[in-house]
Amino acid sequence: MGITRTATHTFHSEQIDVCARLTGDLGAHHMGGHGDRRMAQGALTLTAVPLLAEPGVHMRELSFTFLAPVFAGDTVSASVSVREAENAPDVPEGHLLLDCEVQVVGAEGAPVLAGTGVAELPRELFDELAREGS
Repeated sequence: MGITRTATHTFHSEQIDVCARLTGDLGAHHMGGHGDRRMAQGALTLTAVPLLAEPGVHMRELSFTFLAPVFAGDTVSASVSVREAENAPDVPEGHLLLDCEVQVVGAEGAPVLAGTGVAELPRELFDELAREGS
């Protein structure tokens, strides 16, 4: 469809601490480290994905596979690509459903997360994304 939104993010130990408090995910690999490095929680890795928490966007479905760990200090690049946009009968007037593909890669380009999602968003936001293009 030609609409892709990308973002980069570097994860820090402080973010791992906050995520642990919010989610209760206090695994030893997050809090004490895996070897000498603290591993980010999967929920924290998802925060790098653009569009998921953008105002006006409601995620209806998410399906992800975590392929490799992300550690404190790592920088990832995340992308959301729209595969299809549609008007659906159960969507409020002026909104669309987007079928999206998501990929997050580490600094060397190796995938760390892959998946799909369905997002509901206002038509105005979709039009803005389409104008921005890839």
